[in-house]
Amino acid sequence: MAEKEHRSKKRKSQSGGEESVSNKKIKVTYNEPNGQQPVLVSAPGLQAPQIPFKAYAKPLSGKSSNGDPKPSTHNLLLHSDQHPRLDYTAAPSSLDQHQSHYIAIFDPASNKLDITPAHHLSLRSIPRKISEDSRAAKARSFAQQREQLGKEFGTKKAKKAIASKTENAIVKDGKPRAKTGAETAVLEAMADSATTTPQKEQIEQDLLAAKPIPKPNLAADSVEGVYTFNTLVPPTEARLVPVKDWQEKARANQEIMFSHRFPAHRVNAVARSDDMLKLKALSYLNLLLEFHDSLQNAGRSGKKVPKKEILSKKISAWPEQLVDAVRRRFSNQQQELPKWFMDNLYTHMCALSLYVDGWATNTTDLREDLKMENKQITVYFNELGCKVGAVTEKERERMGVPKAVAGSMRMARLKLPLEFPKPRVARKR
Repeated sequence: MAEKEHRSKKRKSQSGGEESVSNKKIKVTYNEPNGQQPVLVSAPGLQAPQIPFKAYAKPLSGKSSNGDPKPSTHNLLLHSDQHPRLDYTAAPSSLDQHQSHYIAIFDPASNKLDITPAHHLSLRSIPRKISEDSRAAKARSFAQQREQLGKEFGTKKAKKAIASKTENAIVKDGKPRAKTGAETAVLEAMADSATTTPQKEQIEQDLLAAKPIPKPNLAADSVEGVYTFNTLVPPTEARLVPVKDWQEKARANQEIMFSHRFPAHRVNAVARSDDMLKLKALSYLNLLLEFHDSLQNAGRSGKKVPKKEILSKKISAWPEQLVDAVRRRFSNQQQELPKWFMDNLYTHMCALSLYVDGWATNTTDLREDLKMENKQITVYFNELGCKVGAVTEKERERMGVPKAVAGSMRMARLKLPLEFPKPRVARKR
């Protein structure tokens, strides 16, 4: 009963400081052509060869079996046996399970941005099995098999050690021994990829890309560059976010009613300022909070999006195109939000709150809007690379809260260098 009263209660906006920005209009078009689709191929640790590939498509469901192989409906695989000694295969990566890839082409002359969905594949190579190798494979020991795996998938240090061992083995009894075809191919591939082996930073980016968080810029030299506005609010959605009504009411000292604490306590200060991006971020966060409240329980699988007509009725104040874009961005094809998708929604809301509050935010308002415990929302801010701690005396005075109240509050601060939670390591049995 208390929750229903809390949800239906409208909150008045609070007064604050000043901010409007001139926007450069860019015409954005989304193009999903029939027939062949573009393909993005990454080749970690390999020098991509200049050889032709054959394409194979597998539909994700029976409904799309007769249609064109699009990224949203088909898995794509590229294979080539045109190299003299190696077979190359480009297949979808497990990291792309919850990601979509696009190619965007910007024409500065016409100020147009054309966006097209694309397949994303990861390239791998293996030595081709020929007669001399097939005979040797029968007698190959377990240690030799491990060595072969190390050549293909090992770290840079491991590959260097194996290469040294292989070079030494080529000289037998003081005389050079002829290399087999597979040995030659592996050594050539290792030499070509010596300068393209993924470094530690690239590995960290790959691990973070699989997490349900906004993509951070690990090369940023300031906190403002870690989670940019375009990362948190896609340009195609940002142009649909309404802010004019808030600006007019705030500057006319008129009340603005909200169902959530976070936007109610900040709208006047942000709407009276000239920071249009910050105002759009606050408006987008308000939409995500209302979208979150409209979700229905789906048992153990998390939440599910209500039917389109019900969703439109619950959040009727927002443009239908924008609501549909949010639904597609934060739910799967079954219109559900399992744990990964719910975590992704929560971390985006936390990142938006940091953006609005200048990268140091009091988590209390957002925590109460989402009906979470301190421990739970702290986890989401930690996943973004934040440090969460008690309110300092200077922060308490700036917020104007009593010491007794400040004791139960927590501040999330994004600082460089970023500190992300270390992955859990399973116990050895």
